[in-house]
Amino acid sequence: MAPMAHSPEIAGQATKHPALAMLRGALVAAVVVGVNAAAVSTVAAGLKGLWGALLGLLMVIIFSGVGLLALHLSRRTSPTTQLAVAMASYTGRIAIFGGLLAIALNSDALAQNVNLTALGICAMVVVMGWMAGEIWAWSRLRVPIYDLDKEVTA
Repeated sequence: MAPMAHSPEIAGQATKHPALAMLRGALVAAVVVGVNAAAVSTVAAGLKGLWGALLGLLMVIIFSGVGLLALHLSRRTSPTTQLAVAMASYTGRIAIFGGLLAIALNSDALAQNVNLTALGICAMVVVMGWMAGEIWAWSRLRVPIYDLDKEVTA
């Protein structure tokens, strides 16, 4: 068999949108882990376990996905601005998550319809899957260690 010809325009190019590539990798891993956790939760705790697991999966996807989307939207700004966006995004998400957690812990309706143990365990497992997918995707990005567009003056 003849080797496949690769286009020189594609080979060696840097990844144009690394945050989106990481989001895709993390999302796939989180969904795979979350669906499996939902199946286990359903067997262990019935319909309440299913709702708890799906709610945990949804919380992780939204919480973590918003952070990567914020980084993607700030990709053309200075590194200082990107750091500020990342820190503000994280602080805002933690504050919102804390408020939602306080509401959830005081909600009788949620406790009657959702297994909170399944929610917590599923959320932790999905976070681990999300992080593994994000790390896996990051390790496969083509990010140059120096700027190829600038002229070198030495």
